[in-house]
Amino acid sequence: MEDERNLQEQLLSLHSISVEIAGLRELGEIHDRALGYCLELTDSQFGFTGILREPGTGVIATGELRVSDMVMEVAAIRGFDADPKFYEQFRTMALRSSVAGVVIREDCSHLTNDVDGDPYSVGQPQGHPRITKFLGVPLRLKDRVIGMIGVANKSGGYGPDDERLLSTFAAQVAVAVDNARLYEHQRQMIGELRQLHERLTEAERLQLLGRERARIAGALHDQIEQEVFTIGVRLNALLEDASLEPRVAQELRALRQLSIDASDEIRKAIFALTSPRRVSGGLTDELRSMLSEFERETGIHAHLSVSGSASKDIDRVDDVVRLVVEEVLTNAKKHADARMVLVSLRYEPPKLDLVIQDDGKGAPAALLRTFEDSYLHFGLRHIRELVIDRGGVFEVANGDEAGLVVRITLPLEDGA
Repeated sequence: MEDERNLQEQLLSLHSISVEIAGLRELGEIHDRALGYCLELTDSQFGFTGILREPGTGVIATGELRVSDMVMEVAAIRGFDADPKFYEQFRTMALRSSVAGVVIREDCSHLTNDVDGDPYSVGQPQGHPRITKFLGVPLRLKDRVIGMIGVANKSGGYGPDDERLLSTFAAQVAVAVDNARLYEHQRQMIGELRQLHERLTEAERLQLLGRERARIAGALHDQIEQEVFTIGVRLNALLEDASLEPRVAQELRALRQLSIDASDEIRKAIFALTSPRRVSGGLTDELRSMLSEFERETGIHAHLSVSGSASKDIDRVDDVVRLVVEEVLTNAKKHADARMVLVSLRYEPPKLDLVIQDDGKGAPAALLRTFEDSYLHFGLRHIRELVIDRGGVFEVANGDEAGLVVRITLPLEDGA
């Protein structure tokens, strides 16, 4: 009865300390705390925990004897104060046949109350405390051994209950060790991500920001703007009914104007979001980067031709140039069925000329006649307004042979 009570008390204690060990995150603390409890649970004088130096290639638990050239590193040790030189020499242990090594090589517990007479005994190194009794159990994760726990010199010797108790605790320690490794790996990854973020240049940060702005703008264009467009179309269809009462027709026209105004505001927001941020190198490099990304995303060949040299006055119009190019590229991607886009930029102070031409199917004649006043063609109408507001000239037409041609001229000086 006394032995049974002691076993119950040990199991309750084991549960409590297992929960405590599982909550630790530092490997050193886990090994040290676990080893202390191992000595208490087994009433041992001396003990250690060891971890395979290369845990990813541990001994597979097949029950077969396997020779390994791996080594085990002592993670924690208690029970004697050794000379520092002893630790330097014996901090690692070759996985050869010994009372400790056999635990990992054969993936099984090893209990002996006569170390000197044990068939696996190979003697003890000079400076090591004398071990007369030994119990070792593997630290195992599923079918992989990652290390071991060894305790020694229990007064009266070890028995099967000690082995079961230590093996059960070892399973909890192995999980805690693995969790701590994962936690440490996660911390390292977070640290590396922070370092990466800190290393990002201003241009890279702006590029990442630009992608997110483009994503939001795309959502506005593809969903909200299209829904407002649909509302306008349906209101137009209703207004075509000649039998409508004047009061109802007036309300519908007011709603249609609201949809037009809403579409204008959405388009302004899209333009604001998709306006490229500045990167080093100026407008020419920004356009080259834009065309390169366009070509990569669409497979449409894009070429930039530049003549002349930019002056400091380009700052007053470069945002308009970028928005015009972006809108025309968007139209080429969605509507033109083009295989090639050519962008020609000519710096000719006091003005700048931009021509964008694709080899697609062009635009319907009705669109080219009405887009300036139509609420259905926001893109062309708004870039035209942007150019006109900066004192420029905007022209759009179908090419002589194919595709659409957009030409703009922008003054580089006030009053030019």
